[in-house]
Amino acid sequence: MKEIVPLLLNWFPEHKRDLEWRNTTSAYSILISEIMLQQTRVETVRPYYLRFIKELPDFNALASCEDQRLLKLWEGLGYYSRARNLKKCAQQIVSKYHSIFPANYEDAIALPGIGAYTCGAILSRAYQMKYAAVDGNVLRVLTRYLCCDKDIQKESTKLYFKSEIEKIMPEQSGMFNESLMELGATICMPKITKCDECPLMKTCKSFKNHSQLAYPVRTEKKEKKIFEYTCLFVTNGKNYILIPKDQNVLKGLPAPFLIDSFITSNEAIEYIEQQGFMVKNILPLKDNKHIFTHQIWYMKSYLINVLDIQNFPSYSVKQLQKEISIPTCFKKIMKEFIDL
Repeated sequence: MKEIVPLLLNWFPEHKRDLEWRNTTSAYSILISEIMLQQTRVETVRPYYLRFIKELPDFNALASCEDQRLLKLWEGLGYYSRARNLKKCAQQIVSKYHSIFPANYEDAIALPGIGAYTCGAILSRAYQMKYAAVDGNVLRVLTRYLCCDKDIQKESTKLYFKSEIEKIMPEQSGMFNESLMELGATICMPKITKCDECPLMKTCKSFKNHSQLAYPVRTEKKEKKIFEYTCLFVTNGKNYILIPKDQNVLKGLPAPFLIDSFITSNEAIEYIEQQGFMVKNILPLKDNKHIFTHQIWYMKSYLINVLDIQNFPSYSVKQLQKEISIPTCFKKIMKEFIDL
């Protein structure tokens, strides 16, 4: 594969997208961008990245950030465990490495939330160390280039390509990693290939035999699990009750009373009264659907007005707007009765 190195290094500077996290060698900035970009589109990430870096500019600021503020900054990106792991990572870097991202693979990959891809991306771009950053874009480019039928869902395939890339890694390791990823993101895409614009076209095996879309090979994705919930939003007219949930998808995040089946308005009133509330009235809300990575939620919802919200966690509209991180699945429902 070594013939691809000069081709990509010549192509990348002229054709790369102008992204906010590109023109930096700051390990902190690269870490934030790479974690945000996991499972999230580039255009979605851009404003979040700028705001996050402005509010929390370094490892010290992130390590000492209050959880609620951190989750509010992350609100809308989803996969909130990423934010929590970022804070844990920053705390270890502050306490163990004097607020400097470790320039050592073993130390770096042992940090919370840091896998082989993220580790390679940071070490190559921040410190020009010769480690590969193998993501889906890279696997797609190289399996097509080689007509390789290895299953990219397997860890052994990722390790194979990590090893092969590191054998040909140039001194400009960060640029090389970025060029492979950029080619996959903008030219050698999943369902569309712009082969006429590709710097690797002349030596690409799948281009020669017209089999580009046959690669990469992957095992079939598991079907998403389907769940049906009833969401009960309880208010006294001023404050709204939201309770931290223990479920994996929403672990530690605020949610309304959540019933794992569809119930009628009379059943909703009965349930809320069993929690000790005096119900004044109930308003049915629009049905909603939310798609997670491995789950689909169908949600029936009610807004329930009560006389007194008692000792349950509750928040004013201003707090919900400025301070509290509300999961997207509930936020789009709440917009029906609150200006969020």
